Amino acid sequence: MTVTPPITCTQLAGEVIEASTTRFTAQCPSERLHLPPDFGAFVKILPPGAKPPFVPDALPDLHAAREIDPFADPLPASARALDTAADGTLYALVYFALTGSIEPGRRAAAYGLEEDELHRQQPQIVALLATEFSALHVGYAQDGRIRSHLPPRPPRLHARVWECTPAEVCALTEDTDFLRPLLVPTGEVSPDELIAACLRSAYLYRDRDTAYLVRMGKQLAMLLREDPERLTALLRKLEP
Repeated sequence: MTVTPPITCTQLAGEVIEASTTRFTAQCPSERLHLPPDFGAFVKILPPGAKPPFVPDALPDLHAAREIDPFADPLPASARALDTAADGTLYALVYFALTGSIEPGRRAAAYGLEEDELHRQQPQIVALLATEFSALHVGYAQDGRIRSHLPPRPPRLHARVWECTPAEVCALTEDTDFLRPLLVPTGEVSPDELIAACLRSAYLYRDRDTAYLVRMGKQLAMLLREDPERLTALLRKLEP
């Protein structure tokens, strides 16, 4: 009997509160206080009127597919075509997150209580806190394909930000060219840590495909050929 994987909606990650040509900042919904998207996770902003698609919880069994045809493309068809991607969808990579007071110029204060006890005694504290995250633009959808360069314009303020599906993560990380702009420091975090985090995630979504890591490692070796020490340190972060 064929078992159909459960269907769920992609998760709402936040709402855009600041946007520029290269990046944006979003505030998480209250139920995601302290729970921003993972460092190195891919997120998306849909065009006006579009709704997030319902997607399978997991990708097809890639090992089973390779047993049938060992020369088959390791990526699922959904990752290659992305026929369901709405034109104008923006894709970005999370590189920074922060939780603090929503009141400008005011910092949270320590109360010396366990977290649960603090919530009981000072329930208003939670209402005064917010979690935000920032993400770098890495591409956008056009004609059913992901274009791996900056979108034509920044996202709209108050646009909703959604977590990417496994198929979208595979498509965004398939072309080795996506690594080049990530080597430039963002100012808040080490670019090598960010590259390692998103490649580890892509590796897991590809059912731990070691050949994928090898291919990305060769691209990094070419890009960092004049800085062997940096290259060696970065490759160590990719070890499964």
